[in-house]
Amino acid sequence: MRQLLMLSLFAALSLGLSHAAQAADAAPPPQVETWSLQQTGAVGSSIFLQDRAAARATDALLARFGGKPPEGLIGWIVVPNGEDQLVRFLVGEPTAPRPGYDIVVDKNGRAGAVIEATDTALTDDQAVRYFARNTAASGIGALRCAARYNAVVLDDPDSDGWLVWLLASTTDANKVPMGGHYRFHVSADGRTLEKREQLSGGCLDLDRRQAQQGGQTVGLMTNVIVAPQPLEVHVFLSLLNRLPIYVMAGDKLWAVQGGVIREVDTSKRR
Repeated sequence: MRQLLMLSLFAALSLGLSHAAQAADAAPPPQVETWSLQQTGAVGSSIFLQDRAAARATDALLARFGGKPPEGLIGWIVVPNGEDQLVRFLVGEPTAPRPGYDIVVDKNGRAGAVIEATDTALTDDQAVRYFARNTAASGIGALRCAARYNAVVLDDPDSDGWLVWLLASTTDANKVPMGGHYRFHVSADGRTLEKREQLSGGCLDLDRRQAQQGGQTVGLMTNVIVAPQPLEVHVFLSLLNRLPIYVMAGDKLWAVQGGVIREVDTSKRR
């Protein structure tokens, strides 16, 4: 039954999505770099874990300080810590950030205690992560689909530099921002923006309640015109919203369910 409902949704939305993509940007942005489906799933999962850690740690920090951020904060970084994530909230100057508060978020998304940092300086790796984030933020493109963007910084699997994502975000629990996300390639020292990739043709917000069809969770439907397959942001959004996301790329339909991406056989569509 779920397969039939999904195929019905595909038939209903395919024309509309194609039209929306053309209307959003008559001259589509360049094609972006892609990885294997397995690596795309792994990168999207890493983005989700880091974004979740930052969100949970922020909630814990605000709870500790009565709903307001402590004075002097200039940002944060997220650093892998075994299976967990260490979120370091920073103080000082943007050119010379220092550790202020540390929170460990475990692999299940639980934030630990807020601890005042005892070290007075970031490691070189940690400082470069912060610089890479700021370098990317200063290079965002003209397409702005949200009032607020969340940043994620990961090692570039194909170079000694960094990949930074600016992810369009929302505080509306029913809104899923499918468009407006960016990927940046930043130099190893975090100072130079080497490449900016716009991961959508335009802005597109979906209502997550549309994922329900006939009393069942079917998923959300979107398309991608900048790549021949789903991207890591689709994996991230599937994990974040705990929903399957079906992605049209050219004449193919793909299913993204968490970190797993597969092509859907649409030949059975009636």
